[in-house]
Amino acid sequence: MSRPIIVVLVTLLVTLAMVVPLGLSALSASQANAVDGQDETASRKPLLYRMLGYNNKLDSYQDELRMDFILRVKHNEFDPSCANSTGGADTRGSCNLAFAYQYKGSEYPAYYRRIKYLNTIASASSSDQPWSGAYKWAQNRDEYFTVHTIINSGLYDYLTVSIEGDLALKNSADASYYQPGGANEPVNIYAVVGQQKGALSCLVPGSSWNWVAGINDCATFNPDTMINAPDRVSNITSTLTADGKNFTLYMQTCQGKGADLQCSGPYSWVGWDGNPLLYGGSQSNWGMVTDYGFPDYNSFTLGKMPGSDPGVAPPRSFFAYWLNVRGSTIYNPDGICSETNSYYYQWVALKDGQWVPVDELTPEPVLVTGQQPSPNSLTTTVGAEVQASRYSAFNLPKQPDNPNEMFATDKDGNPMPAQKADGSINFKEAKAKQGLDGYFKMVTWPVTTNRDGSACTVSPEVYNPERKGLVGIRDGMNSSDIERNLSAGWTINSAFYKYDVPRPKDPTITSIQNDADGSLDASGSVYTSKLDPVISGECTPSKDAAHPNKVVLYGEDPANPISDGQSQNGGDLVKTADTWGFNLGEVECKVDPKSKQGGSWQIQDTNKQYPSPDPGNKYDGYRRYHAWEIETTSGFGLTSFFSNVGTAYFVSGENVPDASKFSVTVPHTVNGSLPAGSAVTFKGVASPVYTAWSSGKLGMTDSKMAISMKQNTASDWTSLLTTPANTFQRDAAVNTSSAVTDSTTGLTLSLTKTADSNWSWSLNIPADKFSGYNGGDETQMYDFQVEMINPMNIRSGPASIERKVDITPTTLTLERYDVFQVAGKAYKYVDGDTKVPETKGTVVHVTWPDNTGTDVTVGDQGLWQAVPPEGVNQGEFTAQVLSDDAESADPKGGFQGGNQSASVSHALEFRPSNSALPLTGGWPLSVLKILLLMALGLVGFVACLRNRQESRH
Repeated sequence: MSRPIIVVLVTLLVTLAMVVPLGLSALSASQANAVDGQDETASRKPLLYRMLGYNNKLDSYQDELRMDFILRVKHNEFDPSCANSTGGADTRGSCNLAFAYQYKGSEYPAYYRRIKYLNTIASASSSDQPWSGAYKWAQNRDEYFTVHTIINSGLYDYLTVSIEGDLALKNSADASYYQPGGANEPVNIYAVVGQQKGALSCLVPGSSWNWVAGINDCATFNPDTMINAPDRVSNITSTLTADGKNFTLYMQTCQGKGADLQCSGPYSWVGWDGNPLLYGGSQSNWGMVTDYGFPDYNSFTLGKMPGSDPGVAPPRSFFAYWLNVRGSTIYNPDGICSETNSYYYQWVALKDGQWVPVDELTPEPVLVTGQQPSPNSLTTTVGAEVQASRYSAFNLPKQPDNPNEMFATDKDGNPMPAQKADGSINFKEAKAKQGLDGYFKMVTWPVTTNRDGSACTVSPEVYNPERKGLVGIRDGMNSSDIERNLSAGWTINSAFYKYDVPRPKDPTITSIQNDADGSLDASGSVYTSKLDPVISGECTPSKDAAHPNKVVLYGEDPANPISDGQSQNGGDLVKTADTWGFNLGEVECKVDPKSKQGGSWQIQDTNKQYPSPDPGNKYDGYRRYHAWEIETTSGFGLTSFFSNVGTAYFVSGENVPDASKFSVTVPHTVNGSLPAGSAVTFKGVASPVYTAWSSGKLGMTDSKMAISMKQNTASDWTSLLTTPANTFQRDAAVNTSSAVTDSTTGLTLSLTKTADSNWSWSLNIPADKFSGYNGGDETQMYDFQVEMINPMNIRSGPASIERKVDITPTTLTLERYDVFQVAGKAYKYVDGDTKVPETKGTVVHVTWPDNTGTDVTVGDQGLWQAVPPEGVNQGEFTAQVLSDDAESADPKGGFQGGNQSASVSHALEFRPSNSALPLTGGWPLSVLKILLLMALGLVGFVACLRNRQESRH
């Protein structure tokens, strides 16, 4: 293969190596977009989340619409302030929410009526009294709905809605309607969100659905063709129909006679307008808003009616009355099942979404007897409002002229804790003591007998549900029995106090994987070397194993950071600015007996789900995480609030310090002593990878620098100083100087920032730290070491420099000091008073009396000697080691200097001292030779004289 072809192929391979990963990255980003929900859009279609209470049994005469329910809408679709004031009403369709319902039911299915909003939510910015809207609602007798609370969960708001409206259902029907329990009567109710004008059409344009003209009816509405915004309109009662919980219609009269008499059954009076007369003069009994309390009400008929504190329903705000149209003595001469003069009632409430008795009020159903008039003569409900107004039971103390009462007492006749002596009911107390959700409703069941008091045996599930076990609910009942019994009764009264949808409890993040246990510190953060850590924590498992709760983990989008207000767990946790972050996955909340919340979860951040331009997790960066829990039982995926925020700071290993920037300066003695405060100075340059920074509640600590030293003959390193946190500040200006002190050693490090991530430093080590010199060179050699420690306390490789630390001065002694020679010894004191000869070659400088000098070196065993110059035979000389460093220069050629000894001096003597006599070791060899020659010469001279004398003889 020719060389040009090889070059081309290599180029192609390199290009592919670069392009393929980019393509995979792009693919990962697109997959992340599909998974992480960043492009998710909430549906605008309103959905019925839950029906709380409604009069699903309707009397054809007093056919009123009463409903409490939870409606799911897109977040911020509905704004309660649209009605301008507390107690204000939407008269122009500006509230983005309304309802249209079948006003005449199956008789005229195309006849629809619109129902409008009345504001009961108090506003802190309004000058109205907080109770203004609740008071207005209590006085309502027209077609309105109100929203009690707006509960946010993820992309959606859950509106707690109450409706009060009129109906005009058929007054006569085929025989099926006269059967016990009535007959199915569909009443479709459409919720319309968003722009109201034009959302619904009418067959006759200009004569209906006119907000400005106040026309709220349309007699020719066809939902199949006249809904112009199908994406934001839905039939909220369709699910009731599908579940077999639609409305049933009871006819206002009976059919037939005697044994053939057919009636729908007893009726519980629903109430309308001022029938009966309640607090506020109208229909306070339905969807009562007790959050703000009520003012006194002056009734033209009853006089002053007292108000109440927040959480308390005033006296005479609820009622109960039963009707039975089998009272004819002509058509029912035997009085079969004609008397409904007794009934049961019970206040029930939601707790964690489940129906329970209100223990502080009616822990069991209460039997009321003696309702008037008796015997019963009623044959139609038409006009029965007079009878209901006179004989209804109210939440009042016992009335002398009316044995019918609805005043909850214990077995000893004392008021129940939530039943106050004046008849008011304290829902706030009931909620607090039992941990209730805040919605209450009163359900009632009839007790029917024959006219002579004997047992009524006709359709007991309708006339005497107690005989079928269909009355009341009790603690420990299974959910299906509870639902059955409540459905068998009639819901007549309802109230709210600070109701909240029971969302799942918030999960917690307890750990982010690192090389240790990963537990979050007090600030909620962890340092980790893993760019793909596993995040784990605790959660609350579902009570229904078939519908487990799930935990969803989100990684923060730096472009839209997590809201700081999340720590208060407020309700507005949706994507107003896309502050959820990136969806990193979801897992089932598993039962875990070791968990405080009962369950645990873990999800890995694979670091592959962050779409461009997010760079993903990088070292020297961070990622914040939060999670929430989702229930799957309801089908709507109701979320908890977000968990705590867990922050991962990503750190890698630190760089090894640059030993080439190290230097050690050793002090030396002057005139035999170290100057005061002498220290060995160790200098270098630090370039930490991790520097300290903070921004709001975020911030990383810096790496630490650890300095230590070791004598060559020692086995362990001695710690000198470890920098504390925040020594290396990222935002410090260049040339900023600082100092840090080690709390253990007391040593102080001086620093100066020289560049963005560089600091020069200097450490003075007191001279007394260098002990243990025994005269051997090895004991004067020291290693000085520096390590960087990253925020995870993982040390870098060490960098060190070796240096001789000789701070022991020479001591000189004089043993000869005559005109022929001066001499002595040089040694050092080590380990106290032990003498060690000075290093051979150390220079001793002798200054003679004529100010000339001679340098001599120390020989074996520390001996040194010098001969005075010619002509110097008197005066004082001085000897001193100016520098004991025999090497005299460092590896770079610079003079290091050495220790200066104390000087010694003495006057020159003409005669040698005794210690310097011949054979004493004090005279040099040359002098001995001269003396020997002189002796030999003298002997020869004497011998010559003898020879001469002998020759003369």
